[in-house]
Amino acid sequence: MADQTFYYEYPDGSIAERVTTAAEPVHPEGVTLLTAAEYASKKAAIEAALAQQQADVQAADTAAKKNAYAALIAAGIPDEAARTLSGYRPEPAGGA
Repeated sequence: MADQTFYYEYPDGSIAERVTTAAEPVHPEGVTLLTAAEYASKKAAIEAALAQQQADVQAADTAAKKNAYAALIAAGIPDEAARTLSGYRPEPAGGA
């Protein structure tokens, strides 16, 4: 029998792709069958949300390091030591 591909959405919003050669496949309980296009759309949305979440975490980390660096500089700590302690690397004047 030829491969058959099924696309599922689970009640928790997660999705899955399953390839089987079973003549009469048994689908997991509680899933919603999706078309390939629906699956691709939901997968793209999940990936975009994860990428945004990663960008938000990175931005928050950079902001925290920048604040720590600024506080160290304000306290009179030399620049190189402030960079080391904070983990912040300010961009050189004039851009990259």
